[in-house]
Amino acid sequence: MLKGIKELCLLWLSFSLFSCGDLQENDRTPPSKGTWVSPSVDSRGRMRKGHYRRPVSTSKNAVKNQARSRYYYQTRGKYKRKSKKD
Repeated sequence: MLKGIKELCLLWLSFSLFSCGDLQENDRTPPSKGTWVSPSVDSRGRMRKGHYRRPVSTSKNAVKNQARSRYYYQTRGKYKRKSKKD
């Protein structure tokens, strides 16, 4: 009788450990991956190699460039001279 109880407890413990591990793996989001850029031919007829484009820029000026680009596109046309219609 005692041997059956030990086996039952061991079985219950193993099931509970496996079920907890499965829930934690499903909650995690997968890391972002790069995008594959396929090989192509440019306007001069030269072949470009295929490569992976990184999901995040590794440049030290990336944040500054993003801010500059965002400002440019948000204020685009702001400083241009408006044409007068006669």
